[in-house]
Amino acid sequence: MAKPAPPTSTARTATFTAALRRPHGPPPVTKNPLSLLQYMRRMRAGATTLVGARFERYGDLYYAPFLGRDVYVLRHPDHIKEVLVTQASKFGKPRSGMTASQLNRLLGEGLLNANGDSWRRRRRLIQPAFRPDRLAHYAKTVARLTDARMQHWRPGARLDISREMMELTLAIVSKALFDHEVSGQTDRVAVAMNSFRDSFGGLEAIFPDWAPVPGKKRILAAIAEIDAIVYGMIDRRGARDADAEDAGDLLSSLVAARTQEDGLSREELRDELLTLFIAGHETTSHALSWTFHLLGKHPKIAERVREEATALGHAPGWDDLPALAYTKQVLEESMRLYPPAYAVPREAMEPAEVGGFTIPVGADVVVWVYHAHRDPRWFAEPTRFDPGRFDAERRTSIPQCAYLPFGAGQRTCIGKQFAMMEAQLILARIAQQWRFRPDPSHRVQAHLSVTMAPKGGLPMFAERAH
Repeated sequence: MAKPAPPTSTARTATFTAALRRPHGPPPVTKNPLSLLQYMRRMRAGATTLVGARFERYGDLYYAPFLGRDVYVLRHPDHIKEVLVTQASKFGKPRSGMTASQLNRLLGEGLLNANGDSWRRRRRLIQPAFRPDRLAHYAKTVARLTDARMQHWRPGARLDISREMMELTLAIVSKALFDHEVSGQTDRVAVAMNSFRDSFGGLEAIFPDWAPVPGKKRILAAIAEIDAIVYGMIDRRGARDADAEDAGDLLSSLVAARTQEDGLSREELRDELLTLFIAGHETTSHALSWTFHLLGKHPKIAERVREEATALGHAPGWDDLPALAYTKQVLEESMRLYPPAYAVPREAMEPAEVGGFTIPVGADVVVWVYHAHRDPRWFAEPTRFDPGRFDAERRTSIPQCAYLPFGAGQRTCIGKQFAMMEAQLILARIAQQWRFRPDPSHRVQAHLSVTMAPKGGLPMFAERAH
């Protein structure tokens, strides 16, 4: 057989030019078991360190092909703005890939994963649950359940603050958004969610359900348990409210809307409830946990939070939020250092130009919020805990999309106002009565799964604040 003719100079130039459209980056991760295993081990050992080293080596936008997929990783505010704001219509939530497939298994096509008309329809149906009048109503639930939680604490007790905040926010989001008491099911939900979180990003996701891989059975059992809880909520509410008006919580309004032409089906309701279960309590609980960790290391800042809350002369409520400005700054700075949603995934639905490079259709784009938040170009002494960065004057110097704990653009977290209200009131009410001292025997580390959580919990010693 004759050898093919060597490429012409024009063809070589075209190939070289095409290659230049991709930024530099590390060697690809292939389906070779050794290559994949090495990569997963390195990511689990320290994903933020690995990605940070790549940014330093390759620049603000690098190319990291993974299992045959194009992957573009970025941290610069200008590039983030292009993906999430300016050219947002060209990017959607990923439809395939290992991470996307794991989230899709758990959340289905909920608001977090939906694209296009499906996303717009779901957001329109859910948006009324976050009106200011409803937030004021939810604030009463936040106050009541926070006070109830504190009743179980004792001076000198060693508390796992991560668990305390996880169970508190789960109770709040369930009651406020679904009018559902979870006190008897908290452990069921926690065990099921922990099983899924612990396996997130692991090799189990690569194999089919029937494969006898360690951990696969645990994942499937966790999802089945979560489904049983959530479908139970839907069916009980549907039977109770079949002829009732909207009772004021999200589930009531969505169940009532099922009779409309564009109402959500039972499966769609499941996806939305589960999405809000996770987004509505897990991220807020981690934000609060990291905040208490930082306040434990900075007692002067903790005392200022306490003084602001006690100056009110009563336990903080909805009407007091404007007076809790420093408390809000503390939370914002905590989410800068430890953003619960540490990375934002997107998939290119159309070709897009970002940072001088062409991102092709089907390519994955990963916005590393964590590294944008810790970039010394935008935040002086980026690892220092300094709530003053977010006072009225200094925050104006932060570039757009350099700080985005709730995302940016049209897909900014729908529950942002709820989450900030909840976190402010919880922090202020607790600060009036309690402070937490670090446990020196415990090494605090971040664990990256669906969200950024304290690895192994966050044990601290409780002390009366007065």
